[in-house]
Amino acid sequence: MLVRDILNKKGNKVFTSSPDTHIGEIANTLAKENIGAIVIIEKDLVVGILSERDIVRGFTEKKSVRSTKAKELMTKNVITCNTKNTTEELLELMVKKHFRHMPVVQNNKLIGVVSIGDL
Repeated sequence: MLVRDILNKKGNKVFTSSPDTHIGEIANTLAKENIGAIVIIEKDLVVGILSERDIVRGFTEKKSVRSTKAKELMTKNVITCNTKNTTEELLELMVKKHFRHMPVVQNNKLIGVVSIGDL
């Protein structure tokens, strides 16, 4: 199965935020939308991803996480995939790299997110 098949089945709704958004606002979006990660975008490019795990880790590193900006906790150098990648390729990579969410990019534009549960 290809990533495009997953997006066709589940839709390609994706939540994004800017690097300067406060973690409190992002945490509210994660809870409200029942999602595990949000993609951080700057000038239409993926510059990071912020997951629940990143926020939890922030609690061990900072005194006030709610007012911390996304750019301080986000994972940078994000690995992305495209619609032609296979689910087998993604699963292998995600397990190896220990992450659960991967942005899908086509023509340098974010078009969706695939989570390990989708595979």
